[in-house]
Order: sequence, then structure tokens, then C-alpha cells
Amino acid sequence: MLNYFDSFKVQFSGGEPLFNMDLIERVVDYTRGPGIRYQLQTNATLIDRGVARRIKKLGISVGVSLDGLPEVNDLLRPFADGRGSTTATISGIENLRTEGIRVGLTCVLSAENVAGLPGLVELVGYLGNVEGIALDLLRPIGRAERGEVRPADPALAARSVSAALRRADELALLGGRRVKFREVERIRYLLSHGLKRKYRCPFDACWYLVVDPKGRAYPCPSLVGLPQFYLGNVLEDDFADELSDKLERCRGLIGLPRYCSTCPERRLCGGPCLAQTYAGQLAGETNPTECYVRRAFINFAEGKEVANHAAKEICLSV
Repeated sequence: MLNYFDSFKVQFSGGEPLFNMDLIERVVDYTRGPGIRYQLQTNATLIDRGVARRIKKLGISVGVSLDGLPEVNDLLRPFADGRGSTTATISGIENLRTEGIRVGLTCVLSAENVAGLPGLVELVGYLGNVEGIALDLLRPIGRAERGEVRPADPALAARSVSAALRRADELALLGGRRVKFREVERIRYLLSHGLKRKYRCPFDACWYLVVDPKGRAYPCPSLVGLPQFYLGNVLEDDFADELSDKLERCRGLIGLPRYCSTCPERRLCGGPCLAQTYAGQLAGETNPTECYVRRAFINFAEGKEVANHAAKEICLSV
């Protein structure tokens, strides 16, 4: 693998990876070396002080999944017995804070939580050790595929994102720690350096490998299990042979929507989520929510007002 990449970020995700903390420690001990970083994506419900200390010792960056205030997150992310998980998640974040560990927060936008984004900003500001928020779109897998969680309305999503961004500014002006949004920071960097965004994500750049517990590899976590995106098994001796070609083949299976090729914001946006695009192509549908949300981020980074979503809707219909 080192023949293809000079550096790696190894991410532990699931499910809930902290159900097997011992395995995480073994993987880090086995693979640690120059150019290798580690990240853990967790709901933080299993992080007590002892686990937080083990994470700190390993030098693992932490991302926490939280989809809103308790009344929303408890519905979207319940324990297996139906109990709400938010209190345990917040306790885990606080235990990380006690050990001096800062975290990134990931929120999956859906119809159930989108209106509460400003409240999530307030909670994050209170916690104190959250570096910022990254917003993911709901993917058509799991509960979403079964219709238990619904996609957010595009226009409402854009308005709520804009409101959350303004709320973050208001809290900073009041003396609180600024709550950052990853996408805004990325766009501001591009603008300040006169750059264009070349890739949407590591999958788009052919830099991503997702490995399931049986060693089966795919180019994106949202495409795991789809045979057309199967890259082989990492336990096989010849797995790395022509790996770059395999990744490029998978990337080539997904074409960009027509409107992306002429969109003036492509330079800052980087294009749509490829997994979302693929799902839409299979279903014969186009979900404009990502475009609306990206426009809200771009407008905010450029210091503009909320986008004219009617104009964006015309663009999408071309």
C-alpha cells in the first residue's frame, strides 16, 4: 500500500468501533509509523474517563456523531432498547474534554433535525471542546432506506444552515468560543488563496479504502456491499496490484449530474456527494438539498445574504 500513498489516515468507524477498543489499540500498535494518522468516529456513549485516557495515549483524533438537541437526537440515535443516547454522548464529550481532547462533530441532516441546527450550535458552544461541525446528507441506507428517517427539504435546509451560521457568529460576538463549520472554513481557504476545489471527497480523488470486518474493500463507506464497487480483499496477496486502476474504475462508474458541469460554484463546491449521486441515478431522481446547502455555505463564506433559491432551482432544472 505504501507504494501508492505517501501517507495514510486510518479511521475506525462502524457501527460503534469502541465496542472493541482492544482491537483499535492492536491496530495502532501494529501500524504506527511515519505518515500514519488515526481517527475515530464514534457516538461517544462508551467514552468514560478510562477510555478517554486510552484514546489520548494512542494519539487518535476523535469525531463524534450528534444530530441535534436531546429531544431530536434521542429519536434519531436511540440505544437498542429505545432509550435516548444523547446524555451518554454529551458525557463522553465531557470526558474527552477533561483529558484535553478536542473533537469534531458530525451531524446528518434530515427532515427530523434540520430546523434545530441553531440549537445544536448553542450546545456545541457550551461543551467547549468541539472544534467544529461537519454536516452530512442523509444517505439512502439503513433507517433512511426503510423510510424511518426522511431527507430534509432543500429550501428549509439552506435557511436553517444560514441561521446556524449566523448564530455561531452571534455567540462569538457575545464572547463565546467560535463554533466553526468545516465546509465554510474550507471555502474561505480556497477564496483566500485563489484556489479551486479539485475533488469532492477522497473517493473522488481515488484516495479512499473502506475495509469491512472480513477484509472486503470498497472506495466509499456508502457503497459497501455493492458488488460493482468491490475492490477485492485486503487479506489476499495480490490485493494491491493495480489498486489505482481499480479505484479509478469505481470512480468512473458515477457521472456528475448535468447541471454540475455548468454551475459557477463548482470551483468552490467540488461537486456533489458521489454516493448520493449514484443512488439518485439508480432511482431516476435528483435531490437538490446538497446544492442548496452548499450555496448557503458559499454565500456565507463570501459575505453574501441567503441565496435566491428560486434561481438555484432553475439551474437544477436545466
